[in-house]
Amino acid sequence: MLTSFFSKSKPVNFIITSIYIILGWFYWYTAVNEQVTEISFFKTQAVFLFIILFSAFLLNFIIRKNKLTETNTYSIFSFGCFILLFPEVFFQSNIIISNLLLLFAYRRIMSLNSGLNIEKKIFDASIWITIASLFYFWCILFFILLFVAVFQIGSKNYKLTLIPFVGFLAVIIILTAIKAILTNSFLWFLEIDTSLNLDFQSYDSLTLIIPISFLILLLFLTLIQKFINYSEIRLKDKSNSFLLILMLLISVIIILFIPYKSGAEFFYIMAPLAIFTANFIEKTSKYWVKEMFLWILIVFPILVIFL
Repeated sequence: MLTSFFSKSKPVNFIITSIYIILGWFYWYTAVNEQVTEISFFKTQAVFLFIILFSAFLLNFIIRKNKLTETNTYSIFSFGCFILLFPEVFFQSNIIISNLLLLFAYRRIMSLNSGLNIEKKIFDASIWITIASLFYFWCILFFILLFVAVFQIGSKNYKLTLIPFVGFLAVIIILTAIKAILTNSFLWFLEIDTSLNLDFQSYDSLTLIIPISFLILLLFLTLIQKFINYSEIRLKDKSNSFLLILMLLISVIIILFIPYKSGAEFFYIMAPLAIFTANFIEKTSKYWVKEMFLWILIVFPILVIFL
């Protein structure tokens, strides 16, 4: 049932997934917040919900444009289910916004292999990563992903490696000028929170332990399958697969570093993991295994409510 439905890429699939996310958001919005009746608060939270839904559609665009999965909606469905496993995501504006900016960067990075407008794509990606790091500093680690993507192009034009620095400085200079005009200070960067926290005691609750364990298990399953089938991947697709693995690893580092651990930080890992999950389902030959796997994805967030 679910396998047949999400094996196609139709508008109704996105509508159903969006409704599932909206229902989850509405439940947690009314269950967790004491400001439910305040219109201004509702509008603010609704904006963040819209950004999350837009992130899902942007992820789908990246997947379709770069052929990261087959023509299905397993990835978007998985993405929606992952979000509902960690409802704190809905209330962390910095994480929501920085993740969206990183998706814009991914869009440019994953399309570098096309060989078109390479300089512009590198410049754009560096700008998006820099702005994302203003919302959460350690997003700056995704410059590693950008430089690896540049080296993968194999171009002898070594000036391409200077473009990320130009993009980074462009954002810093513009922001410094704005801050100088508004606050008469050039030292705004001293206010950036560069702290990191390797204390995981905040995860000591069933509402986080079980979803985190589930994602870790899924991460291992999908990565093992990816490495086993790596030799079968077409040569032109191997670079994107490597970038996705690197994207996943950097996301894990960011989760480890983030100073305020609430579960929302797992939002960073959801995009690449959703793609790997879709690949995992595609490579599974037995229909009943696919069906059971999809049902687990959709039911698990509902069970978390009762923990």
